[in-house]
Amino acid sequence: MSFIWASSQMGCRFRSRFCVLIVLVCVSLVGFGSVRAEIRKPKNVQVAVRAKWSGTPLLLEAGELLSNERKDLFWKFIDIWHHAENDADTCTAKGCLKRILKHGSSLLGESLASLYEFSLMLRSASPRLVLYRQLAEESLSSFPLVEESNSEASENLETRITDSLLVGVNPKSPGGKCCWVDTGGALFFDVFELLLWLRNPSEIAGNSFQEPELFDFDHIHFDSSTASPIAILYGALGIDCFKEFHVTLVQAAKEGKVKYVVRSVLPSGCEAKVGICGADGSRDSLNLGGYGVELAMKNMEYKAMDDSAIKEGVTLEDPRTEDLSQEVRGFIFSKILERKPELTSEIMAFRDYLLSSTISDTLDVWELKDLGHQTAQRIVHASDPLQSMQEISQNFPSVVSSLSRMKLNESIKEEITSNQRLMPPGKSIMALNGAVINVDDIDLYLLIDLVHQELSLADQFSKFKIPHNIIKKLLSIVPPSESNMFRVDFRSTHVHYLNNLEEDAMYKRWRSNINEILMPVYPGQLRYIRKNLFHAVYVLDPATVHGLQIIDMITSLYKNNFPVRFGVILYSTKFINKIQINGGELQSSALEDDSEVKEDTSSLIIRLFSYIKENYGTQTAFQFLSNVNRLRMESEDSEDDALEMHLIEGAFVETILPKAKSPPQDLLLKLEKEQSLKEKSQETSMFVFKLGLAKLQSCLLMNGLVFDSNEEALINAMNDELPRIQEQVYYGHISSRTDVLDKFLSENGISRYNPQIIADAKVKPRFISLASSILGGESWLKDVNYLHSPETMDDVKPVTHLLAVDVMSKKGIKLLREGIHFLIRGSKVARLGVLFSASQEADSSSLLLVKAFEITASTYSHKKKVLEFLDQLCLYYERTLAFPVSAKSTQAFIDKISEFAEANGLSSKVFISSLPEYHDGSVRKCLNKVVQFLYRELGVEPGINAIITNGRVMSPIDVSTFLSHDLDLLESVEFKHRIKYVWEIIEGVNWLNEYPDIDPDILTSKFVSDIIMLVSSALAMRERGSESAHFEILSAEHSAVVLNSENSVLQIDAVIDPLSPTGQKLSSILRVLQKYTRSSMRIVLNPVKQNGSKSIVLIEFWFYVMFIIIWSSSRSCSRLA
Repeated sequence: MSFIWASSQMGCRFRSRFCVLIVLVCVSLVGFGSVRAEIRKPKNVQVAVRAKWSGTPLLLEAGELLSNERKDLFWKFIDIWHHAENDADTCTAKGCLKRILKHGSSLLGESLASLYEFSLMLRSASPRLVLYRQLAEESLSSFPLVEESNSEASENLETRITDSLLVGVNPKSPGGKCCWVDTGGALFFDVFELLLWLRNPSEIAGNSFQEPELFDFDHIHFDSSTASPIAILYGALGIDCFKEFHVTLVQAAKEGKVKYVVRSVLPSGCEAKVGICGADGSRDSLNLGGYGVELAMKNMEYKAMDDSAIKEGVTLEDPRTEDLSQEVRGFIFSKILERKPELTSEIMAFRDYLLSSTISDTLDVWELKDLGHQTAQRIVHASDPLQSMQEISQNFPSVVSSLSRMKLNESIKEEITSNQRLMPPGKSIMALNGAVINVDDIDLYLLIDLVHQELSLADQFSKFKIPHNIIKKLLSIVPPSESNMFRVDFRSTHVHYLNNLEEDAMYKRWRSNINEILMPVYPGQLRYIRKNLFHAVYVLDPATVHGLQIIDMITSLYKNNFPVRFGVILYSTKFINKIQINGGELQSSALEDDSEVKEDTSSLIIRLFSYIKENYGTQTAFQFLSNVNRLRMESEDSEDDALEMHLIEGAFVETILPKAKSPPQDLLLKLEKEQSLKEKSQETSMFVFKLGLAKLQSCLLMNGLVFDSNEEALINAMNDELPRIQEQVYYGHISSRTDVLDKFLSENGISRYNPQIIADAKVKPRFISLASSILGGESWLKDVNYLHSPETMDDVKPVTHLLAVDVMSKKGIKLLREGIHFLIRGSKVARLGVLFSASQEADSSSLLLVKAFEITASTYSHKKKVLEFLDQLCLYYERTLAFPVSAKSTQAFIDKISEFAEANGLSSKVFISSLPEYHDGSVRKCLNKVVQFLYRELGVEPGINAIITNGRVMSPIDVSTFLSHDLDLLESVEFKHRIKYVWEIIEGVNWLNEYPDIDPDILTSKFVSDIIMLVSSALAMRERGSESAHFEILSAEHSAVVLNSENSVLQIDAVIDPLSPTGQKLSSILRVLQKYTRSSMRIVLNPVKQNGSKSIVLIEFWFYVMFIIIWSSSRSCSRLA
C-alpha cells in the first residue's frame, strides 16, 4: 500500500482576484513537515494542507463576508459589535464563534445566514485580510518610525529572509500602536493628531503628497464625500483605538471632511489588546479545504506468507489491536463479538479462515456486469442517499464485494437503460436553477459563489414583496445565447447595387436549387448558386482613398463572378461633421450654402454618381467611381488624402463622353447647380448618420451584420453567415422564393447601429444592481418621478432609462433633450427618469431648472404637451449657460418658465408660487446624493453624463453623436435580451391574492415598473452561462435521488455516474451544500455498464477535504485554529 496525492482540487476563488499561494506539504511516515501520518493500529493517515500565511481573525473575516453581500452591512456589523454586550459563553473559542455568527446572521436572511456560517468555516475571506496586511506593511514602510533602531530593522530583515516561503506576513505593531490612519501625506497614531489634521489637512501634510490608491474591495463609508481627502484606517475591530478612530472618522465623513476607508488588520503584538473573540483564528496556520486526497492500492504479483504460526484454535488476529468494524465477505465481526464475547476465539478463527483460506476475495467477470446498477440501487434506497453515494464512491474497494452480491431490482435497471437512450452512459452534467455548470471545472469555492449569488438575489426579491413561487421562476431565467444578433436594417433607395444574382444574365448558367448550399465542398470552395444569399453593402465616403480602394475591390470581385450581391451607400464626411456640430439636426442654412457644397468633393461625387446611374445605368456609375480612383493614382499628388476637384470632373467627362449627346463640360456646370441632386446627396448622408455608421469611417454590412471593409473581412463574414443560412435552409425556413435579406432584417433588424450599445462578444456590457443600491441606503431612488410618452402614463413600463445629467454642462442638457425627444416620438414600453448632478457649485439658474423639473414630473407628467414644455425649457436654459447669473436673470428665468408653461397648457400658478420660495439647500443636497451615488456605483467623477437602463451602464456618453434614436436601440436591445423575460413573469403576479393585506393603492403601474427595473438590474449581475439542459425528459422514479425542500429557491439538477472521479467529488460537495442550504435536488444516476475488471474506474480510496477545525487551549478560553 502506498500513499499518493490526487490532483488537488483547490480552486480557491477569491473576489479580490489576487493570486494566493499555498503550501502543499508532502506526507511522510518519517514524521517531518506539516502533514503528519501517525502509525498505530488501526492504520490511518491524517492530511492537512496549510496556507502560506498565518491565521487571520474570524471576527475580521466575518466583516469581509458581510461586505460581499452588501457594502453597507460591513459598517452595520461594526456598529453592532461596538454596542453589543459580552455574552457569558464567550470565554471559549466555540462561544466566540457563536457570538460572531449571531451578530452577523442578524443582518441576513435565514438562507443567507446558513451560507454565511459555512463560508466562515471555510475561511474563504482570509485571503483578503492577507491582502490588507500587505497594504498595511506598505503603509508603514512609506513612513518609517524615527525611533526604530538599526538592530530592529536588521532583525526584521532576517525574519523576512527566514520566512521567505511565507506570504502576507503580519506587520509588527509600530511602537506599540495597534491602529493608525494613512492620509497619503502622513500617518496618525493618535486621535488627537488626526483631529488637528482634520482642521486643515493641507497645512499638516502639505500640498505635494499623493493620496493613497483605493481599490474595488476597499470599504468606503457611505457618508463619505467624493472630493474630500482620503483617510484609511488600519486596525482591527475589537481594539479600543479602532473604536476611537472609527467614531472620529465617521463624524468627519458626515461633515464632508474625509473619504473614510477601513482596511482590517490585526498587527503582530496586538492580540492581547483586541478584547474577547477578536484574536480567535489568528494564532496558528490556516488549514485549507476544497481538495481531494487519493489512497491508491497496489496489487503485488507475488505474495510470500509464513503460515507456520497457524495452528488450530490459535487466531492470527488480536481482537484488541485489529479494526473489526470493516466488513469481511459480508460479516462485521465487531458486531458479532459484541453479541457473543464468549466465542471470541472461534469467531476470530472464522475471520482468519475467510481472510487466508482458499476462498477467493476476487470477483469474477460476471459478478461485475450489473455493478453500476447495484450501486444506484444501494444509493437510492439508503436513508441518506447523498451520504451513501459519498461513502460508496470514496471507499469503493472496500464495498465492491458486498455491492456485487446485492439482488438487483429490474425496474432500476430498466429506467437507467431508458434514460441512457437520451444521455450517454457515464455522462455527468449539473445545473443550478436551470444554468448548466461545467462539472469538470467546478470546485467548492466556485459553487459556493454561485449559490451565494442565487440566495442573495432571492433575499433581495423577497424584500420587494415578490412571492416565493415567482422568485423561483425569476432565478430560473437563463440569459439568451449569442445567436440573437442584431442586423442593421439598411433597406432604402440609398443603396446602390452593382449586381443581382437572380436576374443578371451573367449568372444564368449557375444552378438555382437552394439546397445546393447543403452539399459538401472542399474547404475554401465557394458555392455558385443563382440566389441572393449574401448581400455585401459597403458604407463609404467616395472622396477618400480608402473608399475608392473599396470600389476597385468590389469591381474586381464582380468581374471574377464572386457569388455575392455587391452594393454601396455613399456619404459625405464633411456634411456629417456639420450635422454633428448642429446637434444632430440639419439647419436650413446648410441647404442654401452653395460655396461649401462646391468645396465638398464627396457631395459632388455622390451627385454625379446619381446622375450617371439614372441616365446611363448602374454599371456606368460604378465605372465613374473607378475612373476617379485611376486618375487619382495617375496624378502627381496620388499620395495626398485630399481629392482634387479637376480629377472628379475629368473622370465624369471620360465616363460619359462616349455616350453623351451634348458636351460633358456644359452638363457638368449644370449638374453642380441642380437642386434635386444636391438634396439627394444630403439625404443619403443623413441616412448614414441616422444609421450610426458614419463614425466607423467605412464598413461592410453582410446581410446587415457589421464588419470591417477589407477583402479578408468579406471572406470571414461569408464564412460566419454560411452556417446560419444552411440551418435555415435545412429546416425549410428559407426556400427558393424567400427573400433572404428581407427575412433576416425583419427578424433581427435595427434602425440604428451604436457599438457602445451593441457590445462586442469580447467586451461585456457593464451593469449595476439598483436593487442592492436601494437596499443599501440609496432609498431616494424609489422616489424618482418619471416622464412618459403621451397617453401612456398609466401603462406598465418594463424599460427604465435613468439619465445622469450634469446640469452645469451643455453636454448634459443636450443628453437630456435627446431623452425628451425620444419620449416625444413615442415609446410604449419605456419611461425616463433624470438624476441631476453638478460638476461644480450650482448657480441659482441651475437649481431653478432642477426644481422646475421636479415640479413638472410630479405634478404635470400626465399633461399632453408636458414634454414640449420641458424641451423648450432646456433649450432656453442651454442658451443662457454662458451668461453670468444675477438676481435679474433669475427672475427672468422664472418668468420664462411661466410663459412656456402657459403656452403648453400647463398652469403657471404652481411655478410662480413654488420657484421664488424654494430652499436651495434641499436641491443641493439632492445633487450631492446623485454625485455620491454615481461615484460609489459607477466610479465616475462629477461632470460625467451617463445612462442607466435597467441596470446597464453607458458612460461616458459622446453626446455629439448620441441621438434619441440610440435610446430606441438601447430599449430594443435590452428588452429583447433581458427585460422581456422578467416582465412576462412579473405581469403574471396577482398581488392581492399573494398578499391580502397589501394596500391596493400602492399597486400602481409605477410599483410594477419599479419591480421590473430592480429585478432585471439585479439579475444582470449574475455570472452564469446561457447553456441549459432539459432534465425533465429523464425518468426519476426508481434510479434518482430526489430531495424536495418546499421553501428553498435553489434547484440543483444533476446526472452523475456515482462510480467515476466526478461522482467522488460531487457527492461530497452536494452533501455539504444540501446540509447548509437545504436546496431541492434531483440527481439522476447514470452508471456505466461494467464489461470486466478493466472497466472499473475507481480502484482507490479517495477523500474530499472540506475544512478542518482544531480546538486547542493555550489560554483559559479555547481558541479556534
